[in-house]
Amino acid sequence: MKPFTSGSVIAAWLLRLTVAGFVYLNYAKGFPAFDLKSFSFYIHSAYLAFAVLLIVGGFMQKPSLTVLSGLFLFILPIVLLVRSFPDDLLSGMMLYLIPLSAGFFFFTAGNNN
Repeated sequence: MKPFTSGSVIAAWLLRLTVAGFVYLNYAKGFPAFDLKSFSFYIHSAYLAFAVLLIVGGFMQKPSLTVLSGLFLFILPIVLLVRSFPDDLLSGMMLYLIPLSAGFFFFTAGNNN
């Protein structure tokens, strides 16, 4: 059976929207606090910014914005995994694995799906 290659564009957009929804549900709650001395404020801000840039990058011809957003959406969960390493590694693994895998996909594929 051959793969459904024409559906890859729809799959990429569904993945973009899923990442944006996931980031909104999990990281938008901590954003309104505006505690500039908190490390989590900067992580939440970066997640929101790069999720929006991932969607914007899908509308552009060149994949550079998508690749850059994917790279940062790949790095941010790694930073959070390292910070929570001894305490909360197993329970938070899925929370970090979803944006990590989606970010790695867009980092490697760009807009050429």
